[in-house]
Amino acid sequence: CLPFIISRGLNLIRTGRKTYNWLVQFSSPQTVFVLVCLTFVVPNIMMMRSSVGFSSSFIALPLCLILSTSTVINGFTPSLPLTKVTSNPSFIHPRYTNNNHNNHFKQSSWSPLILYDATTASTDYLESVSQTLEQSTLESGGSGKKISDITKTCKVQVGPSKSGHRLGLVATSQIKKGEVMLSMPYDDLFVLTPELAKKQVFAESLPEGYDGWTGDVGFIAMLVLNELAKASSNGSGIPLPKRSAMIDNFMASWVKCLPSLEEMKSLHPLLWSEDDQEILQSSSTSKIYQSLDDCEEDATWLIERIWSKDRQTFPEYVTLGNAEEEIPCFTTDGFKWAMAIAQSRSVFTDGSLRLIPYMDMCNHNDRNTQEVTGGFMGTFGTTKGAQLTAAQDYSIGDEVFCSYGPKSAADYLLEHGFCPPQTFKTAVSELTFELDSEDRFYDDKLDILEFETYELAPMDPVQSFDIVSEIGRDGEPDPAMIQFVRLCKVGGTDSFLLESIFRKEVWGFMSLPVSEPNELAVTNTIIDACQKALDDMAQAGSSNDDSDAETLGVNAQVCKQLRESETKALTRTMEYLLREKEALDLKEYYQERRLKDLGLDSEWAPEDDVNPDLGFGQTRLPGGADYDW
Repeated sequence: CLPFIISRGLNLIRTGRKTYNWLVQFSSPQTVFVLVCLTFVVPNIMMMRSSVGFSSSFIALPLCLILSTSTVINGFTPSLPLTKVTSNPSFIHPRYTNNNHNNHFKQSSWSPLILYDATTASTDYLESVSQTLEQSTLESGGSGKKISDITKTCKVQVGPSKSGHRLGLVATSQIKKGEVMLSMPYDDLFVLTPELAKKQVFAESLPEGYDGWTGDVGFIAMLVLNELAKASSNGSGIPLPKRSAMIDNFMASWVKCLPSLEEMKSLHPLLWSEDDQEILQSSSTSKIYQSLDDCEEDATWLIERIWSKDRQTFPEYVTLGNAEEEIPCFTTDGFKWAMAIAQSRSVFTDGSLRLIPYMDMCNHNDRNTQEVTGGFMGTFGTTKGAQLTAAQDYSIGDEVFCSYGPKSAADYLLEHGFCPPQTFKTAVSELTFELDSEDRFYDDKLDILEFETYELAPMDPVQSFDIVSEIGRDGEPDPAMIQFVRLCKVGGTDSFLLESIFRKEVWGFMSLPVSEPNELAVTNTIIDACQKALDDMAQAGSSNDDSDAETLGVNAQVCKQLRESETKALTRTMEYLLREKEALDLKEYYQERRLKDLGLDSEWAPEDDVNPDLGFGQTRLPGGADYDW
């Protein structure tokens, strides 16, 4: 019976400890200690019917109570440490310098949430954040027991980045490949989403159905500004969602950790100088001016219609902590800053764009990383949220990384403010085409795009497509781009395809050549678009490429690399289309395909239809055609 006794005892220990870890999120350790005693002592002693069962309980229960007691005494909880931040700007936690760091981690009852270095913040700024974090610790009873509402798994903390970035996530324990390093639930109390802005925070401020030029990113940017206002000295902003004091302090601490407007002026294209933005405008087919126009138009509308009418709730400038410097908030500059924050830190998981504080501190790396993904977490695995999984082993003190996703160099630069080296291995550019509103068949083509293309994602009359050049590819354009341009150029003798009888099939017809005139128009249209983009880049390059690397600024150097990459993609695509243009007469078009489908593609001779069974004037026997109905 001994193995059975030991097995039952160990199961009771594990069950008791899991129960304690779950209950400690909702009550004090002392209360949970009493609950564990009542849960495992009384039922097991009263209901055990065999001497073996009683013996195993007799062995397991004292061990379980000892573990629970030690847990209460040592202050351990399965939660995120949210505690002190030193006022010394060059502070490095002893964990990174003490040779006995493993013991230090096990014995310490606190560990810092935020670490800074001297290059990113002043002493006053750090003291302000430190006070906020200490208050948030006190609000949670000094034990941090309610912080587990924010994270479900946390093996990292925010610290100075060792990879040249501002801040990053640092491992607090040994992490194996495939382990979840950080998981956070989709909780509207701290996760910023467009739905939270539209349905709760700004539901009373914005008109019904409001949808700005900046889209979902704009809604998240408005939430960032609201959090900035709430964290300010005068406590303005909309007091939604309703939170506990602990989560309010957590969000205020997060806001204070974000890079300032001055820092972002060198980090994100939306806030670059006008000269650098002009270079970028001519260095890529993804236009920065379009993004700037969208930001400014939305900000102007919001200021005139919403923000200027209630400056108590939507202040133009705020101050954080004891600092005297005024920070732009609900202004055009403030909105651009918030847009840069939202673009660079948001992730797309489970069908929605989300900005997840704390998780957003993780930096990008091209190698051995995974994207932030959606998943289920919690004690019973029923809580839905985002998780960061290790793609390699990490030791204590190592900075952990994630991937920001498979994007082009231009997308990385416009969204995150940098171009990873990996993005230049595949040259990618972008071309945009639009259905001509002056086309006599505009309404028919618009109807086809809206109802007959893709059921779950109908196409707009303006479409952008990637132009890709990489090893092993000869520059062939995206088939979807060719299909869209063919529809745009349908006309003349091909316009019969737009009749209602073909409405359900016409989009499929566009996947193959329609006619030689149509295919020529398609080829010329794409070649002209490539040539125009190349001319714009050549003009920008003529004034910058001759400069030395030392003369060019950092932003201009990135633009130069981007320009060279996109030039390669456009050139390869144009060369491919020029070859196709020379072979248009060799292609099979709709007319030939249709005749072949009907069996009428062969030459006809009178003797082929001579049949003694046919009457005078007849050439074919009724019902004798070999059709595959």
